[in-house]
Amino acid sequence: MARQLQDLGFKVFVIAGGLRAWRKAGHPVERVPNDDLVKLPTFN
Repeated sequence: MARQLQDLGFKVFVIAGGLRAWRKAGHPVERVPNDDLVKLPTFN
């Protein structure tokens, strides 16, 4: 996904440890309003 976003011109960084590591480091996180959430399919 990061590569695809880069190809579209976005400045992208891959975070080792993901969102959990970001939060643990004390960086800010914004919640997405419920009206902006899109239900994504799940794959079993």
